[in-house]
Amino acid sequence: MRYTREKLQSLRNQSELTPEFQKAVQILVSKVLSGENLTLAEEHFVCAIIPQLRNENSETVYKIKDLPLCENYRFRHVYLLYSNDLNGYENIMNYDGEISQDQKKEDVEYLQNEYEKWESYISSKLNGSNLINYIAQETNQQLKQLNKYCEELKIGSNRKEYLKKSLLLHGKYIYLLVKEYYEEKGIDEEIIGVNGKAVLIDSYTYIHTMFRHYSAHLKQHQENKTYHFDKNIGFKTIPDFLSRAIYCYAGQEESSNFSDRSLYFKYNGTIYAIWFRPFSKFLPGGLKKEFLRVQTFYPVERESELLNLEELEELETDCGFIFLLGN
Repeated sequence: MRYTREKLQSLRNQSELTPEFQKAVQILVSKVLSGENLTLAEEHFVCAIIPQLRNENSETVYKIKDLPLCENYRFRHVYLLYSNDLNGYENIMNYDGEISQDQKKEDVEYLQNEYEKWESYISSKLNGSNLINYIAQETNQQLKQLNKYCEELKIGSNRKEYLKKSLLLHGKYIYLLVKEYYEEKGIDEEIIGVNGKAVLIDSYTYIHTMFRHYSAHLKQHQENKTYHFDKNIGFKTIPDFLSRAIYCYAGQEESSNFSDRSLYFKYNGTIYAIWFRPFSKFLPGGLKKEFLRVQTFYPVERESELLNLEELEELETDCGFIFLLGN
């Protein structure tokens, strides 16, 4: 039996420990202890609960660090606690209150080890699966920008190393986020027909968007980028949102004028841009197929870009999007 992300979220939302909740926890804890495979969503759910389990003496029963099947959860949990302070210099809080100095020391050492392992891992993965390949490509591109940024501003070696570690750990977090999404979907891409063109949304789309247009506080080295802030666009389901927008557009008669390059629209009062790029893919049998891959997706904030959109006509739809179309 597998629990979907939707089902796990419904369990989280339950106001009390219902029999259904308790049964799910019992099943998933049993899997963790017996070493059975879990999805990343199941792991994230149950491993957040395990530290709260107590014996008859109110003592903690299990430690996350001792459970191999909670390793991905441990990384995500510790990384998010320390993402703004990887050295643990400031006060760090969790659900039990302020984290002790001894625990901070352990966590900081853990993140340093994860950084070193991840750097070594992705450096040899440029010919791995599509997912890890895209992560490695994007990380390398980000590192090039970071090196240029540090050189131009004469940033010292210690600070530069910190920024590099921050970037690589962020990349691992994105990797697990994207992997969980496609693991849940059971597919690794989606293809949508728009005016005779095959539009592709895949893990590259998700990875590129997360690296370029989320977590602004970690990306000082990126110039002229805008960042998402609309909480109605969940960062855990970006491909779903893009799919909805493009399917909506494809259903309009006006999509016959699809530019093949970009698509602008309003959502919740904010203007967004989706950019496409030609992409060739070899299919089984040696066949080659051409796609328009969604390259990136961001809120439009630069004045020059907004000025170019002022003359476009608005196309209202019944699916929540207002598309901006050329005359």
